[in-house]
Amino acid sequence: MDEVDEETNAEPVCIVCKLGCNDSGGVKVCKQSTWKSMKRAASIPQGLTSDRFSNTTAEINVREHYDDKCLYHSVCLKNFTAVKRPALTPSIEEVASSKNSVPETRSRTSLPETNERGVLEAECIFCGKSKKKWKKSNEPLSECVTMDGCKSILDAAQKNDDQRIMSIFLTGGDPIAKETKYHRSCRRAYLKSSETNTAQNNPLSSRRNHFETYKIISPFIHNEIINAKKTLLASSLFELYTAEYISSGGFQDDIETYTIHSLTSKLKDTFKDSLCISLMNKRQGNIIYSAAMSQQAAEASLHADSESFQQNNQIRSVALILRALILGISNTKTPERTSVHTLKLASPDLPEPLKLFYKTLFSGLCENRESGSNDAIERRVIACASDAVYNNSRGKVRPWKHTALGLGMGTLTGSKTILQMLNRLGHTISYDEVKGIETEFAYTCSYENVETPDGMRLEDGYGTGLAWDNYDVNILHATVGICYQNKSPQAYQSENVEMRVGRKRRRFDGSERDIQPFCIPLKRAKFQLDYPSDEESHSPIKLQNIDFHWFLQSTQAKLPLFTGYYSNFVRDNLPQQTICYMEPISAFPTRNDVVREAMNRSLKVADETRQEYATVTYDLAVALKAYSIQVLKAPRFDNLLILLGNFHLELSLFGAIDTFLDESGAGYLLTESGVLAEGSLTGFIGGKFYNRCTRVHQILANTMERLLYQQYVNTKPSDDIDELMMIVENAPSDQLMTEQYLQENETFQNHLSSYDTYFNEVMNGRLGPTASFWAMYIFMVNRLYRDLQLAVRTNDVSLYVSLLPAVVDIFFGLNRPNYARWGSLFFHNLKNCNDRIRELLDLGAFSIRRTGRNFARSSIDMTLEQTVNRDAASPMRGMVSFRNSDDAMRRWSITTTQRGMSVSELRNLLGMESGEHPAKQLCPGRIKKDNSAMSALTDTVTNACDPFTNPATESNKLLNIATGKSASDGTQVYLLKALQRGHEKHQKFQNECAEDNQRFLKPISRTTVENFVKENRKKKKKTSMAVAKVAAENSRDVFGRILLVASETIPSFDLKHILFFPVTDVPLCLAHSDGSLVKTQKSEFMKTLETRQTELLTRTSLPVIDATLIDGGLLLHTELLFAKGTYGNIARHILSKVCACRGKAIHVLFDKYNDSSIKQVERTRRGTDGTPFVIAGPEQLPKQSGSQLLKNGNFKDEPARFLLRKWTKDHYGFIIGQKTIYAFYGGHCVKLTHDSMIGSVLAEEPENLQGDHEEADTLIAFHVASIGGNILIRASDTDVLVILLGMLGTQSETERSSRRLIMDCGAGNNRRYIDISNLADELEKKSIGLAAALPGLHAFTGCDFTSSFYRKGKVRQLAMMEEDDSGRYLQAVRSLMSQQPPDEVGLSSLVCAMYGQK
Repeated sequence: MDEVDEETNAEPVCIVCKLGCNDSGGVKVCKQSTWKSMKRAASIPQGLTSDRFSNTTAEINVREHYDDKCLYHSVCLKNFTAVKRPALTPSIEEVASSKNSVPETRSRTSLPETNERGVLEAECIFCGKSKKKWKKSNEPLSECVTMDGCKSILDAAQKNDDQRIMSIFLTGGDPIAKETKYHRSCRRAYLKSSETNTAQNNPLSSRRNHFETYKIISPFIHNEIINAKKTLLASSLFELYTAEYISSGGFQDDIETYTIHSLTSKLKDTFKDSLCISLMNKRQGNIIYSAAMSQQAAEASLHADSESFQQNNQIRSVALILRALILGISNTKTPERTSVHTLKLASPDLPEPLKLFYKTLFSGLCENRESGSNDAIERRVIACASDAVYNNSRGKVRPWKHTALGLGMGTLTGSKTILQMLNRLGHTISYDEVKGIETEFAYTCSYENVETPDGMRLEDGYGTGLAWDNYDVNILHATVGICYQNKSPQAYQSENVEMRVGRKRRRFDGSERDIQPFCIPLKRAKFQLDYPSDEESHSPIKLQNIDFHWFLQSTQAKLPLFTGYYSNFVRDNLPQQTICYMEPISAFPTRNDVVREAMNRSLKVADETRQEYATVTYDLAVALKAYSIQVLKAPRFDNLLILLGNFHLELSLFGAIDTFLDESGAGYLLTESGVLAEGSLTGFIGGKFYNRCTRVHQILANTMERLLYQQYVNTKPSDDIDELMMIVENAPSDQLMTEQYLQENETFQNHLSSYDTYFNEVMNGRLGPTASFWAMYIFMVNRLYRDLQLAVRTNDVSLYVSLLPAVVDIFFGLNRPNYARWGSLFFHNLKNCNDRIRELLDLGAFSIRRTGRNFARSSIDMTLEQTVNRDAASPMRGMVSFRNSDDAMRRWSITTTQRGMSVSELRNLLGMESGEHPAKQLCPGRIKKDNSAMSALTDTVTNACDPFTNPATESNKLLNIATGKSASDGTQVYLLKALQRGHEKHQKFQNECAEDNQRFLKPISRTTVENFVKENRKKKKKTSMAVAKVAAENSRDVFGRILLVASETIPSFDLKHILFFPVTDVPLCLAHSDGSLVKTQKSEFMKTLETRQTELLTRTSLPVIDATLIDGGLLLHTELLFAKGTYGNIARHILSKVCACRGKAIHVLFDKYNDSSIKQVERTRRGTDGTPFVIAGPEQLPKQSGSQLLKNGNFKDEPARFLLRKWTKDHYGFIIGQKTIYAFYGGHCVKLTHDSMIGSVLAEEPENLQGDHEEADTLIAFHVASIGGNILIRASDTDVLVILLGMLGTQSETERSSRRLIMDCGAGNNRRYIDISNLADELEKKSIGLAAALPGLHAFTGCDFTSSFYRKGKVRQLAMMEEDDSGRYLQAVRSLMSQQPPDEVGLSSLVCAMYGQK
């Protein structure tokens, strides 16, 4: 202890002797332990007749705290504290407070002397002699060696009011350690004398005990011996009698004077001739049997009967011993200040022998090594022992299990019937007792002046904090709160619980506490933020050593998720915390006056616990009002730090991340891989289910980072990667040394830095927009959110403060304006808080530790949700039955938190811990489940669209990894610039608030959300054609009105002259009023041509087909409309359909979709979509119907590319078989055959079939011209038929007859075959050159890129050509197909004839 400096101005003096430095040495400064000793000594000698330290005693008793001026000499302190200190037990306090008792000092004590080790002299504590004659011999001294022996002597001393013996056992140390000795005869006499003294006041004396015991055992003898005709040893019966005597309240010393002879004599007098007693032998003694049996028969049955009785007697003896222990427990009374805490203190302790009995019964002599099994057995032991105590005492003794179960079930169910059922089975207290306790709860809460709940220490240094939240169930809305505090490492000796006296109360007559109104508008509050610092603007969040070490190991072995893994590296040095419930406020928590009242109560709790500052936690809805009230009522709440609940902040962060992620393909991949059920997807995307979001986001982010890291590994030499993995494998087995090992390893640090740089480059677009998007997601989950959890679970306030700016950036960037605004203020207050408040937070007030596990701390508002908000909620009737009773409703409302706390105690009693903690992730089953989920998700992503490999990295568009559909430019910019945009808006907001203290509450501009959800949302928008049509119609109407006005005002107006001029830019005979092309039904032309054929073909009459040509567009339309499953399944299904066609050679010919095309007008008319699309893998699933997908021209390109890419794989060879497949797309033709010898697909590029064709229509003609034999063309387009007829029309009759072209068109019942060769012959017979002229006629009368004539179809012009004997019309149409200028005169004649003009 430090000596006080002697050079001070005033000479320091001792508080005891009032002198300065003397021969005893200098004065010393008093410390807390010394002050407690002096306070204790000062409280004891007040009853002395004389006290030389009376002035010092009075001075110390007046002082509440010590300070630097409290000094002492070591000798003075020793003399002052030399008063004998009694033990803090109720019995001694009663003795000390009695009139005849005087506290003894060491100089006045009459105790036996002790040596320097504190051991008593070798003499009897009763007679004071070391030697004593007993029955003509020296009786040796015996020692107290058991606690039961010491307790029996202490009980006797208390009955005799023997202060000397009580002092021996209660002061100066353990009587066993002091080697307390006695004569057995003296002890026996002493115990006998105490029983005599007790018998004078106790009507149930020893004689009475014998009478009651014999009364119980007599029917047993009548039934077991006389009626059942069994033989028993008298000694066995006497053992049973002894056990029953002790269980009925008798003492062991009394029964020692009672003999077997006394019992048998009494039995003879009672049963007379019905019972026989005879000697069996000297060793076994007498036997007792029924008079109806002979002695020989009794002796013969003795062995069997005695063995059975002996076994049953052992059971009965144990039961009677335990029953005696139970009946010795005092009846349970209700505390005067009734709360869950005081009820628990007032509950009796279960007898240890009773618990030992059940523990041995359940687990035998060997305990289970598994901790979980031991916990379960311990719970069952307590439950059964409690039932035994409750039922033996007829409900007069209420163990804590019965009280907690009754209150908990009453709260959870609200059912009287359930409580009655459980009570009749002896498992819980009755319904009336439950309601009586709830009434006492209400009275205690109503009349209590102290805000701090029971169970809290009213001392500083324990990190006391509070949290408030809304409690809404049924029609009640209340404000509930919790108070949490560190548990003391020392055992806390609570005060004795004062029991209530008087009749039980069921009716509650109380009143609510008044809440003062708050009338100041919150908009008047002004907030001043700091300018953003460089550290906030440029502080990167990097991958940590342990994070990277776990990540590398997880790629090679099955490890738990990071939270479970990291729990092995953390040692939480902060103590566990006690959680108690605050008195509720029966009003909405968002009311201004309620918020102010909660803040006042929080400050009062801090004052009662002797804290200068207080912390209180709210969710955002309440916190924003609390912040405003704190400013408006300054300086009233300057010592209150308002914390924004991290649990709700994390949920908002999940919501922002899900806005970023929604409809990006992640949901499909999670459900397809089995990680997430389809019904759970909405809750995950909405960010409403915390545990589900935490686990699934970790699995998804880890899976994506594994794929990203694999691409990084591909950029590094394999030797470097092998060296890194060797370093990871050689890490120390001692987990606490691993971080130091990794920090000092240069290779590991270089690799970590290199990967971190690569990761940032990918975020900035190194691998394209899709990879950048998923790298940003990995950053938000595996960097930011992981560190946020680390800060909360380790109570690291500094780390949390450093992460908050990045979190607020996300809120600004992804449209979370409320959390963006108030999160900025929360960060400002937390960063600039007082050092004393930071000390309070560092003590444990920033998060809550409810268990002894490491890395298991939870956020404060989450603890509130898992305790009072959950436990106080009832799914039953709630307040419905109280609608006619205001007092009952008030009682139900005011006892909400106490009832909720009872449910929490019940859950703790049952081991039903709530919430996700790291220990769950360390279970082998959970590790297996999580790793299986990541493996399945990895396979699904790889087969669908890996965002970090081709083709995703080749695309300059942001792709949906499930559908391959690319996002629009607006969506791509919105998502990829989210973090940058959020940071800029955050900086701007801080600067504006620093310059203007009124800016804070003004609106924050929102950015329109343009994510994948908006891309998939149906838009009701008029097409450009519809808009143009409306405009043209309006122009026509205006023109009509002008003509009408002109005709009425101008007499010589000639309408015929006006109509010489066109009304529209394009003549209305060739276009609609909006300028769009006039279309005709091409199918009618096809049907007309079909009628010209003379040979009708059916499926059975088809000739042998050598080759089949398939229009790829028709193939996609017919198969995709009804296809199910992934694109891989669709590719396999389409190939099977193709190979089932006739002929050995099958040509599949696909259109090519060009942006600049003469068919653009037709595509616009059809409303096609031009959104970029990518099919990246076989596991990708169509997310739209086939009809919707085929409207996208880019999508039509993707299946063609995908099929050509997939059909070359060897595993498609068994489908191809003996067929030869020609697949053509975009000017590239591939010939596919299967080599069964090597089991592979051979791909060749035939030179004669290579060419550039946009449309499959002309491509079919190209292939028909390149191959021979009978050809079947599978197509339904009129264009194909016309082009093939035109090609045959240019050939000679001999060439046409060398092969047959047959067209397979239609679908379903409309499926039919057209003999193109026969049709061409018939047309040529009708008019030579007619077949060759059909393409010109088709183009002239309207096709995909030319307009038809208004209300004039193709059939009419075909008939005119056939009827024209001169052939003028035919030649005019054929002139359109030559390279020479067309015959305009002939074509004009054809048009005039078409309209009836010559």
